[in-house]
Amino acid sequence: MKITDITGTLKNGMWSYGEPFPEYRMKPLPEVPWVKNRVWCEIFEGLNSQCGTYLETPAHFLGYSESYMLSDVPVERLIDMPAEIIMLNLPQCGGQRHRITLSELEAALDGRDIRPGGAIIVGCGWGNSWFSEDYLTKSPYFSREAMEKLISLKPFLLGSDLPRWDSLEAPEGFWEEFYRADILMLAPTVNLESLDTGKTHLLTVLPLKAEGTCCAPCRAIIKEG
Repeated sequence: MKITDITGTLKNGMWSYGEPFPEYRMKPLPEVPWVKNRVWCEIFEGLNSQCGTYLETPAHFLGYSESYMLSDVPVERLIDMPAEIIMLNLPQCGGQRHRITLSELEAALDGRDIRPGGAIIVGCGWGNSWFSEDYLTKSPYFSREAMEKLISLKPFLLGSDLPRWDSLEAPEGFWEEFYRADILMLAPTVNLESLDTGKTHLLTVLPLKAEGTCCAPCRAIIKEG
């Protein structure tokens, strides 16, 4: 059995979504005066609920009075979820963000029969750009038709190695449909290209146990075979 960590690394200088999101910075904790020996510890400045790889409920869009918190998701639902890995073969687009079409998604699905209620993880190898300056600005994004197809498959969780699923300049307008379908979001991930789409996969996602939030950084791993 192969185990693949699909969690992006938190590191100084990594990407952030921009103001008002803070930048992540790790720094040493000063010496603690009330202990006898020196101890080592770090301060995680800028750690927010959408820092690195995170898990999110529909409350992010629908609001806290209309949906549920991340702590309300039973942890047993997040362990060993059957997962379908869909890898897209996208063209090189230079400085432009690539719009993922329905035909590109269907080509990657290749007629696969996907059972509802599991996890679907869509990738294109973008996790390799995790520390790149253009990680956000050149990320591919989903067309409305492609997202509607994914929603129609009725996953419990939809994940991707893309940090921005829509275009900020010309929005596709699928967010309300996505969140009202009551699907958890896992994003962005890494290392999907190392997985064999022909094998079976089990996904485990363990977010920080924090109350009062719709999303939190998490550790996500996939068992293969």
